[in-house]
Amino acid sequence: MFVKELEDYSWFPSFLRKMQLEYVGWISVQLKLYTPVLALMQRFSSSTWHDLASGSGWPAYYLRKKSNNTIQYTLSDLYPNSLSDEVKNHLRTQIKQVDLTTFIPIAGEQYSMFNAFHHFNNAQQRKFIEKMKDARASCLIVEVLEPSWISFIQVTLAAFLLQPLTAWAIQPFSIVRILTTYLLPIQLLTVAWDGWLSVFKSKSIHQYQHLFNDLANEQFTIEVKRIQQLQGNLVVIIAQSKS
Repeated sequence: MFVKELEDYSWFPSFLRKMQLEYVGWISVQLKLYTPVLALMQRFSSSTWHDLASGSGWPAYYLRKKSNNTIQYTLSDLYPNSLSDEVKNHLRTQIKQVDLTTFIPIAGEQYSMFNAFHHFNNAQQRKFIEKMKDARASCLIVEVLEPSWISFIQVTLAAFLLQPLTAWAIQPFSIVRILTTYLLPIQLLTVAWDGWLSVFKSKSIHQYQHLFNDLANEQFTIEVKRIQQLQGNLVVIIAQSKS
């Protein structure tokens, strides 16, 4: 049985989904988790990216800002109203609604995905890479979780310690966030639950290699690597068309 995170269900309140994704994206930016990704993006032929499962949009906005706006993004998500208003104001962009289970890549284009790949099961993940290969497109997938006790502890601390310490600082300021963090701490529980479930659904680099390596050939390369850093490791999948 494949259990989905609360934020993936259509019945989950949209305001809770938006606040949850805003917090997860915002705290990753404050911790500078995605800084090493800038060097990886230089290995691709274009600076134009289609971001998939963008959520709040914070990772894409952070990387564009750190690149001095040389990276250009279009954003998409199954629930486009999850885009942070703060990110929307800075990027001056709208987010497209895209269901990745039926998504078809455009030939020759580049796609990114930050901390969302674990939401899909093995068959869906493999099909996603196959679609990239068939379309001769390229993608950069970055995950911040691994199936380890360290990730479990990190998620717990982020939900129950960092979240109440920083809820007031997330922009734009939200009285609803304050109420659901301090007065009726629903937000702490939903972030913790989805985070714990995400750890259990995450994969090691060896599991990803086993899932994808037979798809690689001379025209389509797949590299899976771990980037170690104090604030949290990254698991990166680089799939590139060499046409």
